[in-house]
Amino acid sequence: MTLRPFSLALTALWALSGPAWAAGGTATDSKLPASQFQMAMTIYAGGITLGKMDIDATVRGNDYHAVSNLETSGVVNAFWQAEIQATSSGKVGESTLSPSLYDSFDINRTGKKQEVSLTYDSSNPPRLYADPPYSTTGYEVKPEDQKATLDPLSAVMFIVSGAGTAGAPCTVTAPVFDGRRRYNIEMRKTKDVEIKLDNGLYAGKAALCEIKYRQLAGFKPRVLKANESFPTIHAWVVTYPSKVKGSDYVVPLRVWADTPYGLVSVVANSLKIDGQALKAS
Repeated sequence: MTLRPFSLALTALWALSGPAWAAGGTATDSKLPASQFQMAMTIYAGGITLGKMDIDATVRGNDYHAVSNLETSGVVNAFWQAEIQATSSGKVGESTLSPSLYDSFDINRTGKKQEVSLTYDSSNPPRLYADPPYSTTGYEVKPEDQKATLDPLSAVMFIVSGAGTAGAPCTVTAPVFDGRRRYNIEMRKTKDVEIKLDNGLYAGKAALCEIKYRQLAGFKPRVLKANESFPTIHAWVVTYPSKVKGSDYVVPLRVWADTPYGLVSVVANSLKIDGQALKAS
């Protein structure tokens, strides 16, 4: 048995829960109404803390700007240590989201640094910049498959902003291209549930959702084959209104998957919407 199923599950959970691994910005009219979303989460495996992440996003008019950070800790650092700073920006509509700039910077356990940037326009594949450059030959993502995609953080914003759900939380597919790999985050609602987070952050109604992390291109064939046995991912999702009409937030408070190495989960430990801290009801 190897660590691959475990690391794949972590990849999927992190992709869904907020670390977009990007940095960027856009000019916005400061007079327009704005809404802010701030969340911090902790990563666990078998009850052991593996790391932490946070996301801070602002929607002002039709513009969004999000910043995220991730840092691993504990035993996971033996094979997958990472420090990742992140932001992303673009336009959000009632049912659409269009990124404009994605820029990522991370440091792995060997100290190697990697910066990746994706710049978007409306009709072409995103323009890729990588420092140091990396090869995309051998498992390429075709240019036509890169079109109409989202960077990882914009995919999170597509879900959290409600733009991709059409008023039905968990009914969404986010098409993602991160500069190397093409995958979908596919969500569907299973049922309504009553939940209570152990940390006391929230108690009340939620939607139980099922998530598929579907790898499509840019992966080695043996990784693509793992789609067939990839662990099912679940989430408790709660919808919160914002002070900007039509900009309700769809928030995954807990995301988890059973793996050969135990339960891997990402759990919210703080949440603020428009400066108001969430408290258990």
